[in-house]
Amino acid sequence: MRFLFLLSLVVSLPAFSNATPERKPNVIFILVDDMGASDGGCFGSSFYDTPELNGLASQSMRFTSAYASCAVCSPTRAAIMTGKAPARLHLTDWIPGEGAPTSSKFRIPDWQQSLPLSETTLPEVLKNAGYATAHIGKWHLGGVAELPEKQGFDLNIAGGHIGHPASFFWPYGEPSNSHRVPGLADTGDKAGEYLTDRLTEDAIRFIESNKDRPFYLNLAHYAVHTPLQAKPAMIEVAAKRPAANGQSNAVYSAMLKSVDESVGRILRTIERLDLESNTIIVFTSDNGGVVHAGKPVATSNSPLRKGKGFAYEGGLRVPLLIKAPGINKPGTTCDVPVISTDFFPTLVELVGLDSREASTALDGISIAPLLRGGSQIPRTDLFWHYPHYWNGGVVSPYSVIRSGSWKLIRFYEGGREELYDLKNDPSEEHDQSEKNSGQRQELRKRLDACLSSVGAQLPVPRITDK
Repeated sequence: MRFLFLLSLVVSLPAFSNATPERKPNVIFILVDDMGASDGGCFGSSFYDTPELNGLASQSMRFTSAYASCAVCSPTRAAIMTGKAPARLHLTDWIPGEGAPTSSKFRIPDWQQSLPLSETTLPEVLKNAGYATAHIGKWHLGGVAELPEKQGFDLNIAGGHIGHPASFFWPYGEPSNSHRVPGLADTGDKAGEYLTDRLTEDAIRFIESNKDRPFYLNLAHYAVHTPLQAKPAMIEVAAKRPAANGQSNAVYSAMLKSVDESVGRILRTIERLDLESNTIIVFTSDNGGVVHAGKPVATSNSPLRKGKGFAYEGGLRVPLLIKAPGINKPGTTCDVPVISTDFFPTLVELVGLDSREASTALDGISIAPLLRGGSQIPRTDLFWHYPHYWNGGVVSPYSVIRSGSWKLIRFYEGGREELYDLKNDPSEEHDQSEKNSGQRQELRKRLDACLSSVGAQLPVPRITDK
């Protein structure tokens, strides 16, 4: 849903000042799985060693209030593909989800468990505009009938129904394992091959094969999701780094190091092929960092509260870098709240397509004005809706709205609400719902309007015997 306010008119600049009419800019979209908002040196961590990401940040705009469309994976991935809120799609949980505990107050609604082929996707729009399109890595938006090649991608490598690999090492699971990464075990004996490295090699081959035409690469790493597995030499190095701000897991650190090296290899490839000045790069995550797994815990999102799955900032806030040569001033930051649905209309604008090509992206706003140095976009509110249970019921159904610096969380179990002022309380330690009832009532109305506008499915009360 869009809440518009008056803005001064902004004159749109060409997508790329150095782009010729014959060649539209390339797009490389790097999506990491479960990477927290502070997981990297450029994002504030002194524990993780990420020189390549730091280098990318120095060439990019870093968004400090970037949000995933959901605190779990599949809904965010659907939002990126369609520009629609998960609540509008009714695709509101990871696929296939885990249902509700028998002791719960609610049943989950009859939700959508795949991305319908009827939806218009970003790769379909770009493909129709002459782009070569490839999805490499995690898909998790449906089975055989809804694979990437049926959603606008010319090439699909390793994308299927699974949400995580059985193993990060070749052959990526036994043949009988339902989480074996599809299609990668049939290329010969590659003992010791690491999944993040393999996907990067495939991505580089795609870039090299399409260097003479515009391309869209969706590189969706399975890392840094569980199982926590990394290359032994990297674990050994990470184990020597001193813990900082709650981050101390050497295996997770080594997994992130492999992602960082992947970014570096991609950057050097486009430099070698002389594509750097005509390539847009987006780097982000599908939800907040994991705080429920690992010994020690996989990561810490401090000062943000909680992590993946939760309604708090640690679950919803994600890292985001956007490099758009000729558009953004390198090394800048932006604190305007943005969200996953925004990528569709933003990229349509940046590559120079007519804005009508993003007309189906009903919940996204182009953030290109921010990349051009602006301080506003025509939206006041962001909202989230999760009518599910997660992690054995540790997380129960909730809806969330952020309006300015205020954030309201509605928990359906118990019928309670929490209100936070993120400007003065970014760690969400001080619930203002009782002290500031006027603000609570205003956000409650706004949240109800959001949910109604997209036809959100609410959790269903259980019918109990009396």
